[in-house]
Amino acid sequence: MAAPNEFKLPVPPFFPVPHLNNFRDAALYNGGLVTSTGRKVRPGILFRSAEVSQLDQAGWAAVREAGVKTIFDLRSKPEVLKGWKGVDGMGVRDGWIKMLEAEGLERVWVPVFADDDYSPERLAERYMKYMGESVEGFAQAYRDILINGGPSYRKIFLYLASLPPPSARRNSLFLSNSPSAPIPPIAIKSEPLGALIHCTAGKDRTGVFFGLVLDLLGVPRDVIAAEYNLTELGLLSLQEKLVTRLTSSYGFKKYTLAQMAGDTMSRDELAAALAKQNEGADPGEVELPPDVVRKGREAALRMMGATKESMIAVLDMIDREWGSSEGYIRQVCGLGDEDIERLKSVLIVPGEKSSPL
Repeated sequence: MAAPNEFKLPVPPFFPVPHLNNFRDAALYNGGLVTSTGRKVRPGILFRSAEVSQLDQAGWAAVREAGVKTIFDLRSKPEVLKGWKGVDGMGVRDGWIKMLEAEGLERVWVPVFADDDYSPERLAERYMKYMGESVEGFAQAYRDILINGGPSYRKIFLYLASLPPPSARRNSLFLSNSPSAPIPPIAIKSEPLGALIHCTAGKDRTGVFFGLVLDLLGVPRDVIAAEYNLTELGLLSLQEKLVTRLTSSYGFKKYTLAQMAGDTMSRDELAAALAKQNEGADPGEVELPPDVVRKGREAALRMMGATKESMIAVLDMIDREWGSSEGYIRQVCGLGDEDIERLKSVLIVPGEKSSPL
């Protein structure tokens, strides 16, 4: 079960909801995301988090109170089944879905990867990219997300484009609230409209989507990268647990030992080791030397990382392959001129020095 955050997170942009990690409104980062034209990204619309299946009824009520209406789940079926361990009748509906619906929320399942992308072979490919010491590994892993994620991202973009345009007065009131408030305020007496986009950690598939949308809206890339980097803080309470789980696995130990020995482990060799992941076997059944333990921990932390450099590398890669984030959204997600203009009109509000609408 995901633990409540044990660390003090900055509020805003984070929302302290028990059993929901990395939950934040991206638009509230650093007092509000300012675009290149001096306007701001609309608050109360673009929410992100780690997986949501451990929330209880009170948690879902808090998510709705934060301003969320629709939850977009980017996880594949194997992840969804792994995340929910409860028993609900004949297993037809997961209890957490019933709870969110009881709060008037809607879940839209938009898996980025097909179920067979969780085979040992495909997992081995992703492990090798994420564990590399260069940001290029992350860029290549995120390229896989971009190649596969077009149909999923399209549904989210079209949902956002369908929302009513912002009220200048309401959003100026929102942005004027004190950042020291215990919970970021939402527009008073208005129905929630926000989209909560999440995967398992709210880092990779979710991070790529937010990189695209914020880049489309004209947020400077160093600011996009800084907002992405907040995920490291959002997952900090889980760090030791996740690192321990990863570094104690059979496949991870085999890979780390091979790297330390200067050997090149092939994808198929790593896939075979990952297939034994749940057996609890230890490579050679020997205690790992301290330098191997240290190296393994460093690789695990890289896998969990959300460095600014990684996001910059991904945005640069998008430029090379699709011309720009807008080019990707047009070519891969299939949005046209009207869709993109509507997105911008929905997601951008006047800044402090902008003229009111």
